[in-house]
Amino acid sequence: MARLLIAVDGSPPSLHALEYGASLAAKLGVGVLLLHAMPRVVLPLGMTPASLAELLHTQEAEGERLLAALADKAHPHGVEVETELGVGDAAAVIAERAEAADIQMVVMGSRGQGAVARLLLGSVATQVVHTAAKPVVVVR
Repeated sequence: MARLLIAVDGSPPSLHALEYGASLAAKLGVGVLLLHAMPRVVLPLGMTPASLAELLHTQEAEGERLLAALADKAHPHGVEVETELGVGDAAAVIAERAEAADIQMVVMGSRGQGAVARLLLGSVATQVVHTAAKPVVVVR
């Protein structure tokens, strides 16, 4: 089944992207894949493997809760919704997942950074626009 990949992080811009993407998917008759990318956890000095495992478990549980709550927001649009939790640099996770044959388009929010911040820091949306193999819609 063809799907739109909607990148979400719980921020207001990603909620706008979710609404736009779910509405668009309904009009196109395709499903939705909600993707949340979690950053890799670096083992801080003094952290034991057991406490790292607990931290990773907590991070994953929070990501799954976020995805479940956001899936509930997409269901009223009458689209099939799947969720996926990725780990790593958000732009890389999104662009890589967008390569799948079933993904027709990426929909994501814009953080609204100014030109200077975007130049110095870059933005996930800018990176995805330049690296994704599929069309990318950035929602404000």
